[in-house]
This record gives sequence, C-alpha cells and structure tokens, in this order.
Amino acid sequence: MWTENYKKCFETLKNLEANKGEKEREDRAAVYANSAYFRKGKVGDWSNYLTPEMAARIDGIMEEKFKDTGLLEHGQ
Repeated sequence: MWTENYKKCFETLKNLEANKGEKEREDRAAVYANSAYFRKGKVGDWSNYLTPEMAARIDGIMEEKFKDTGLLEHGQ
C-alpha cells in the first residue's frame, strides 16, 4: 500500500509546473536552473552525483533513522 502512495507522491512532485523546464532561480547571489536541484529520477542515477564515501554516509544515516520501520527491508 505504501508503494502506491509513494508512486502518487512522486508523480505529483514530478508534474508540478515549478519543476518543469530550465526556469532560473535568483534567490542567492548565483543563478540556479531547476536541473541543479532535480535529477533524472532513474534508478542508479545517484552514482553520477555521489562519491562512494557520500553514498556510504547516506546509507549509515538511513540505517540509523529508519531502523525498525520496515522501510529498508525491500532489498533484503
């Protein structure tokens, strides 16, 4: 059931008008395009952006924060 909710949330976020195209943001000294904040959303694409050390750190944080929730059991 949570998988269905996850898919609905992902589709909603993906289709928001603010997330489409290469609109620029000027909320800081530099100008940022949406592509600076959003990736392709494809499985494994994270490896194009994170070093192995960064991935290991995130894995550790995920284990700590989500232990005993059952959310990390999908790959086991």
